[in-house]
Amino acid sequence: MRTGSWPSTLLILTFAVVIAACHGKTILLVADIAQAFSVSPAHASWVVSAVAIVAALASPLVNWGVARVGERTAIVAGLLLAAACSYLASRSEAFEWLLALRVVEGAGYISVVLAALALLMHTTEGGRRTTALAFWSVASPLGGAIAIFAVAPYVGGQHGEWRLAFSGHALVLLLLLLATPLLPAHNLANRRERKPLGQALRLYGDPSVLRLALAVGAPLTVALGLVTITPDYFIHHLGVAPATIGLISTLGILSSVLAGLFAGFVLNLRRVGPLAVVGGALLGVALEVLVFLPGIPSTTAILAKIAQGFFGSFVVAWVFTSIPKMSREGDVMGAGGIAEQALYLSMFLGPVLLFPLFSLPSRVPFLCVLVVASLLPLFLVPLGLRPASRVPPATAS
Repeated sequence: MRTGSWPSTLLILTFAVVIAACHGKTILLVADIAQAFSVSPAHASWVVSAVAIVAALASPLVNWGVARVGERTAIVAGLLLAAACSYLASRSEAFEWLLALRVVEGAGYISVVLAALALLMHTTEGGRRTTALAFWSVASPLGGAIAIFAVAPYVGGQHGEWRLAFSGHALVLLLLLLATPLLPAHNLANRRERKPLGQALRLYGDPSVLRLALAVGAPLTVALGLVTITPDYFIHHLGVAPATIGLISTLGILSSVLAGLFAGFVLNLRRVGPLAVVGGALLGVALEVLVFLPGIPSTTAILAKIAQGFFGSFVVAWVFTSIPKMSREGDVMGAGGIAEQALYLSMFLGPVLLFPLFSLPSRVPFLCVLVVASLLPLFLVPLGLRPASRVPPATAS
């Protein structure tokens, strides 16, 4: 397989989707795990959060390691570590042991994710890189959707069926390992990216990279917080049947995936791309506010929510395609690592920060946060609306 070809790029993106699916396998299993270990659902929910926390905290160190050992080696090591932990978790008899394994499993996942992202940026350029990064932005929701369908049959089992989800995902990771020989064997990190460990944290002093992190984290914190709020709102405020929530979520995820594919095409159009980003941001936030307006009919809220998934994801896709131009001195791995760190932090912080706002007597603070977080990327990342400066013709001597 030729490095940088579309088959090679699709293979790299497959790693991101599968990792997202394995990471999200516990979302539907929290109640089963709580029952199996006789802990509260709130306590059991840490099996979901533990992966996101360690992935966020370990990102700088893991990124430094990937640049040292090479992308393929880091992917192999991450897959083996995550597969071993997932299998051992399926055999665990103590909740503390399960939680510890999930932490280490998260370290394996972030190793694969950061190495695959680095490989994607090192093997593509121009329009192909833009398209690939746009799809990368929706790999997480796509993987989450796959996880929901794959794990759903094991939910509510009376004989520990949740353990099959863990051992099954371990097998999936080992099968994915068979595809790693198709990846480039040599380390593609450039000299600036292979920096000493003591310099790994210097990126946090770069305003450009911090703007990128905030542009990723702000809208995704809101989006992932709404994952927990929206079902509760639809059921208890709008009277939507619980069975319908799954269909709404599935259509919203598919809408997000379509947005990533569409963004990969539109963002390559120099004049149209920036205008589409602005339009998508404004339409997305308008639809999100519409969903939560008092007195809105349930049918209108459902349609608005599904459509919002498209326009909101379009903006996030654009932010991810901006990683290379927001990097410091060509360190695309460093910028990509911080973007992924913001993504994983938003997974943890979204429900924690947004639900209390939604529970206030007035919905005004909640809606203000939705608007600000959704539009913030437009002020943090250059849109590229300015025409390229013309170089004056050389004068004859």
